[in-house]
Amino acid sequence: MNPVRTFSATKAAFFRAYPRPIHSVYRRVVEELLVELHLTTVNSAFVYDPFFALGLVTLYDGLMEAYQPPEQREKIFEALCKSLQLKPEVLRKNARDLLELMRSGEPGQRLQLLCLQPEAEDVGGLKAILERMTHPPYAYSRVLAVGLYTAYEEVARTIYTDVEERTRRFLQDVVGKLSFSSERVKKDLELYRNSLDRMKQARAVVEEMVKAARRQQERRQSTATLPETSTADPGEPRKLN
Repeated sequence: MNPVRTFSATKAAFFRAYPRPIHSVYRRVVEELLVELHLTTVNSAFVYDPFFALGLVTLYDGLMEAYQPPEQREKIFEALCKSLQLKPEVLRKNARDLLELMRSGEPGQRLQLLCLQPEAEDVGGLKAILERMTHPPYAYSRVLAVGLYTAYEEVARTIYTDVEERTRRFLQDVVGKLSFSSERVKKDLELYRNSLDRMKQARAVVEEMVKAARRQQERRQSTATLPETSTADPGEPRKLN
């Protein structure tokens, strides 16, 4: 039996994969996500599935949306996945494929599948994945909750336009069939939304600081390029050689 991977090993693997400093606004986001994902993936009941993939992609992209420069945002994601012994390209593909499955059919049919209704038509083997979640033990995580809700929202928003009603229906019709606590899922979704709001506020502050620094730099540059004025007495005669 292989020993359980320690967090120190996961953290060291992340910094080997991404040795560059992370902007202070986002450093805590990445560190907290790394801790959360480590604890989830080392759980003996953890099972990788497309809902987990969609949750991780949605959560990461939402929180890191404004990270600059953009190309480093994807490199951090790749380092995060590799440190957890996950393949970033597979995660992104699985997340895209799941969303495509949700969009490919009639919304009502996809809702029946997510709600595990007996008459629901299976697509992509999702019924077996969801049915497995009805039998504990199953490694629940905030990432999984976000993935399930994102898939549900893709089809439910055309039917339930109100966010509160959509969330209530999700907790009742989807989570109610699974082995998870509806109250915990509700709190985790609220935490996710609050985190997005905080990041938007932080981005606004950072953007204003960048603008202020740019204005200050422009003022310094304009001052440095002003023509020098002579201090000589205009009435003093110039000496001839």
